[in-house]
Amino acid sequence: MKTKQKLSVLALAISIGIVSESSQANTEYVQGTVLSDKVFYQIGGGSAVMPPPSRKRPNELSIGIGWKSNLTCGNFDIKTTIKNQLNGITEGFKDLYGNVIESATGAVASLPAMIIQRANPQLYDILSNGMYQAKLDFDSLKTSCEEMSNHLADYVMDSKWAKMAGLENYKEIASTETDAKKAKKKSEQEQGSKGITWIGGVKKGGMGQQAIDVIKDVVGAGFNMSLGRAPTAKGAIPKTQCDGMLCTEWQSPEDMAEYAKRILGEKTMTTCDNCGNKKTKAGTGLAPEIENQTKIKATQLEELLNAEAISAEKLNQLSTSTVAVTRGLIESLKEDPDASILGFRLAQELAISKELEKALVLRRVILTGMKEPNVSNNEGAQEELEKSLKMLDREIEQVKLEMELQRSISNNTAIAILNNRMVEQQRALDSNTPDDNKKLHNLSKDSGANILDTSNSNLFTSLDRYIPIPSSDSSGLGNIYASYTSSINGNAPYSPIGVIAGSAKDQAMGLLRQFEGFISTAKYDVNAPRVGYGSDTITRADGTVVKVTSNTTTTREDAERDLARRTHEYSTQIQREIGSSTWNNLTPSAQAALISYTYNYGTLNKTKSVIAAAQAAAESGDMAKLAIAIRNRSVDNNGVNSRRRNQEADYISNN
Repeated sequence: MKTKQKLSVLALAISIGIVSESSQANTEYVQGTVLSDKVFYQIGGGSAVMPPPSRKRPNELSIGIGWKSNLTCGNFDIKTTIKNQLNGITEGFKDLYGNVIESATGAVASLPAMIIQRANPQLYDILSNGMYQAKLDFDSLKTSCEEMSNHLADYVMDSKWAKMAGLENYKEIASTETDAKKAKKKSEQEQGSKGITWIGGVKKGGMGQQAIDVIKDVVGAGFNMSLGRAPTAKGAIPKTQCDGMLCTEWQSPEDMAEYAKRILGEKTMTTCDNCGNKKTKAGTGLAPEIENQTKIKATQLEELLNAEAISAEKLNQLSTSTVAVTRGLIESLKEDPDASILGFRLAQELAISKELEKALVLRRVILTGMKEPNVSNNEGAQEELEKSLKMLDREIEQVKLEMELQRSISNNTAIAILNNRMVEQQRALDSNTPDDNKKLHNLSKDSGANILDTSNSNLFTSLDRYIPIPSSDSSGLGNIYASYTSSINGNAPYSPIGVIAGSAKDQAMGLLRQFEGFISTAKYDVNAPRVGYGSDTITRADGTVVKVTSNTTTTREDAERDLARRTHEYSTQIQREIGSSTWNNLTPSAQAALISYTYNYGTLNKTKSVIAAAQAAAESGDMAKLAIAIRNRSVDNNGVNSRRRNQEADYISNN
């Protein structure tokens, strides 16, 4: 009954308080002695969300050519237009007076207009009409160019920024230049090279000016405005002035802007062709942030589970705004023998909760930054920021979708199989129940009926073990997303191994015979074909050591010789790895268990925690430290050797 009560408290806490806001964690685990398969699949049966598709940051991309999206119509030259038409280079006047142009060319080149009028009034009229027509063509073409430019502004990338900069510059020119023609000409020449008035009234995007980084600039302004500072303020917020999540998570506008750029990407804008290339860089979304946050939460949870006292400060540090971690939850998790697997999932879900909260705060900050006067009046900026908000909303929905999908998949066939098994077991119990209920009525009268059943009490001791909450390493996806194996290779009920007579090496050989078992024909295991007692070699009677191949067979005598040889070799190796003095101060049962452990791992150097525990045990004389360290390795390698690790730990403790 105690087992069920403890499990239900923990399952209820996770399902009600935590599952709604999830996260991500690491390392592969195995079914425990108490954790119900049904509960495992109800909490999701694995990782809370999918891993990030990549842990690399995208490269920055830029447009390598100067895209003239502002269509510089001011480049048209009226003198060239009229000259070309009069001289027949372009169509127009030539079509009307083609037979006159050849003679007109020489006259135009040698006589002023007045002399031409006096000497040849008819030629003067023809030339005047030609110039007038060319001027009309010039004005028409230029007007068509400007109209086309305005239309393209709705379609060409970032052209609105250049148009806005040009209009802003024209207003500034017109305020000082009274000649309208000169003002327009100057505006056409400068285009958007003077930049645009950006956040805080600062000019950006033009020639010799800083480029406009929309996300970075607006998030920084929103951060400052939310905290009552000037939009362009720099530097961190003093701790004495911090009174909310915003300045707790990010100490400065630069910190938050970098966070936003990691998620949403970045886009730098300029307002003229020669002001620098426009650049974009894709964001990586929330998945990598969730993964990194999981490492933090796993570390915090592990420290709290193994602390001598549970402090309110540690609880607050582990909790999120939407998911509070209570003292009762930690105590329940401490007592559960499967604390690692449940803590693994809890760390994931706390991390997801934390990152979703941060994403929502970022959303509010962007909305605040959009209200900065210079941003709110900039149509191009508003469009870019609306796209970023939609992208952020999509990221949040993606996390929600992954959680729901993962939970719905694990809740289908797996839960149906377990429910069916529970029904069949209940039917079997019902069919064997006697009809005479007097036995139930008189149970309390039987001898020993009222004695408290404490057979499971040892399952809930939390003082004799260290509870690891694994976190991912930098090697990619390996050991990050949990898999769940059956109890055949897991922590299924097992019987402790009794005392084995003889020296430490004799005891080690006895353990290895039980753990490895004897086979006479080679079978492939892990990374090589093996025979005898799980060995990749056999030792002949003459001392010859032969490498096992896929066709190798052996006798028990050869296998025994090989086991004795390898036991001696591992004993010598362990002394080198932990030190002879440490080895000599361990009990024979501890030495035997270490040989068995190393026989399985190949070296103690793969698990430094066991080396440290052996040294601590030898120094203090308390072999329980080594037993705990070996038991904690039961989660390694998908938990396939969980039973063996527990039996090795028991052998140290019981002997």
